[in-house]
Amino acid sequence: MRYRLYILILVLSASFHLKAQEEPPIEAPLQQQNIDTDEKLKTKLGVKFTMGGHTFKGDAFDNSIPVFGFGAGMYNIIDLTKNRRLKLQWELNLTFKGSKFGKPKDTAGISKSAYATYYSKMSLSYAELPVYLSIQLSKSKTPLHLLVGGQVGFLFKSSVIQGLGQYGEVLHNGLPFKKYDFSAGIGLRQDLGSGICVQFTTKYGLTNIYSNKFDPSVTPYYQDVFPRFKDGNHQAHNLSFEFAFLF
Repeated sequence: MRYRLYILILVLSASFHLKAQEEPPIEAPLQQQNIDTDEKLKTKLGVKFTMGGHTFKGDAFDNSIPVFGFGAGMYNIIDLTKNRRLKLQWELNLTFKGSKFGKPKDTAGISKSAYATYYSKMSLSYAELPVYLSIQLSKSKTPLHLLVGGQVGFLFKSSVIQGLGQYGEVLHNGLPFKKYDFSAGIGLRQDLGSGICVQFTTKYGLTNIYSNKFDPSVTPYYQDVFPRFKDGNHQAHNLSFEFAFLF
């Protein structure tokens, strides 16, 4: 009987000691931890791949035809309000744009040498920095956003390609376009989930990138380009329609 009493006292003492110890905090499941972390994020950084149509607007070039071009870069989206309906979106892109040009309808009186050197395509390579105000338009889990803003672009490479068919040869590099181009932009960004978005933007160049150096009387070696370049009193503005995937 005495031994049973001792055993009962030991069991009660051990039970009281275990209850007195502070229990460790219960950690949330890993999935819940990820959700909490995502909710606290205030910025998103990713990569961007672009496909687009580009051409010139203005009277500097005749018979302009849109050219298909690619681009790539990075983007950053930053929340401006707690409800995340207003954001700042900036990007850093490399974009390849320009324009194609149609053949003259009437080649009568044009020498074979001149006809053989008419230009078929201008290729322009830009480093661009777009900045948009992003406004959320819906409250769904994959909302639609309106983008309004502009960009500055720096022209680092340009060429004019001659040819009678689909392929041609570079006739001149380093065309005398103005190096900086300021553009207005508007578009839409649609969230698809899992951090993926699609984006459509239209950009119009506010800068007249044409210069008087295209005039063959100023730069004589442009005399071999057909049709002839015009003088600097004319206008040329970049116009782009871009479709992009954001990851």
